[in-house]
Amino acid sequence: MRTLGIETSCDETAVAMLDGDGRLEFALLSSQIEKHAPFGGVVPEVASREHLKALPVLVDRALECGGGPPELVAVTAGPGLVGALLVGVRFAAAFAWGRGIDLVAVDHLDGHQVSPFLDLDGGPARKPPMPVLGLVASGGHSAWYLTGQKGPTRLCRTRDDAAGETFDKVGKVLGLPYPGGPGVDRLARMGHGADTIFRLPRLKDESHDFSFSGLKSAAIREVRARGLEGRGEEKVGQGGCDLMASFEGAIVRQLLKPLPQFVEEHRPALITASGGVAANTLLRQELEAMGTTLGVEVLLPPLGLTTDNAAMIARAGQLAWSRGRRDDPRRMDVNAREVWHPPGMRRQMERQNAGERASVVPPEEC
Repeated sequence: MRTLGIETSCDETAVAMLDGDGRLEFALLSSQIEKHAPFGGVVPEVASREHLKALPVLVDRALECGGGPPELVAVTAGPGLVGALLVGVRFAAAFAWGRGIDLVAVDHLDGHQVSPFLDLDGGPARKPPMPVLGLVASGGHSAWYLTGQKGPTRLCRTRDDAAGETFDKVGKVLGLPYPGGPGVDRLARMGHGADTIFRLPRLKDESHDFSFSGLKSAAIREVRARGLEGRGEEKVGQGGCDLMASFEGAIVRQLLKPLPQFVEEHRPALITASGGVAANTLLRQELEAMGTTLGVEVLLPPLGLTTDNAAMIARAGQLAWSRGRRDDPRRMDVNAREVWHPPGMRRQMERQNAGERASVVPPEEC
């Protein structure tokens, strides 16, 4: 099924066309970085308006330049910004309904997890072996997943800030252009970090969950204490480069800390990483080195597919369609947030509802 993919979950309007084997025929992306840069982050209302302007133009181009008319439409239905998601979902629903073709709603995180299997050089998408141990790390998400025949299972996740958001917020205080992650990466390449500056958080339970809020606050305090606030990439000096190398190293160490135990417990056939943070130089180097040590193949996405893109959404839609997934364009809606309960919340709710039948969805079923 030649598939039209549409992605509007945040601040990137993206459209792509894949053939039935997952070959990328056409891809376009309209970035909104310049619109949001003055605010240091994404403004939801601005993002929605920009999607409204860009999406019809990109789809028209895709229809002109693709290998043929689409037979399937795949669109991101969540998680993401509710207004931005609604633009893509309503457009996709009308497009599919008007042409009488199938429509599939795609989870944005499922899209990220298939991105390492796509080929930007025109080859077919690789069929993933099972099981796959995958890290999704971006501006809004940080989690490890185990994907088998029955789909993905989340093994751990961040309890507060995401890794990408942590990069961006510290970069903003340092005076780096938005988004701050690439700037931190560049500075860290010129620095020599010390592992003793930022320590890993200690959680009270035995989970492998992440916590980046304390690290973010500690890094901002260090930036200000050293007089580096607002200096920008050209004026931070060697001290700023060393600090960013330590900061980057602390994030990467935390993201990869659970990997050896996950490999021992689940015996994956493949390890992947995806999301914007998967473009980080140190993360890619350390993950490949750990894969060699653990004896497991590591597959990383091309840098062009680490950010939000429609090719991954189209491929995830194809795989869902092949498993029998169909969505009614007249009834499809968005789900802006992941459905999950914070640690301990389920137990607390059960206590509060003692004697009543509590309708609590276990995190592993969300």
